[in-house]
Amino acid sequence: MVRDESVAYAIATWARFNATVSGDLLRALSGAFALVAAADGELARSEVAAFVGLLRSKADVFSGIDFNALEIAFRDLAESLIADPEGGRLDALDCVARVKGNPEQCELVRSGAEIAIAADGRVRAQEEAALRQICKALGLEG
Repeated sequence: MVRDESVAYAIATWARFNATVSGDLLRALSGAFALVAAADGELARSEVAAFVGLLRSKADVFSGIDFNALEIAFRDLAESLIADPEGGRLDALDCVARVKGNPEQCELVRSGAEIAIAADGRVRAQEEAALRQICKALGLEG
């Protein structure tokens, strides 16, 4: 799938999502977002603030999501990645893996990560590697 088509598909997936969102899904999404945000090896608090701003600007796309809970979970994981990059990465992957075995939720997490990757209009090799790690944690092909 071409990147623009992937992002369009990801947005459509989110728009169709109307089910009740579990805490595990919120944590999985937060883990995926944090992994993408930290993919370049650096994650500053200013980047966390900017990323949260991006999430808020796309709130209509993330229908059915408790956005405040998502923001809190993302900030917590981002802080973990800032304080302990390797430990935070493992925590984030553990959060992502919480929805493994639930195809609908796995697709939401994967598509959410693709939205995050495309957010700045550039796709970096490190972000693609983060997406592969996310897919592996979900039990999906990357």
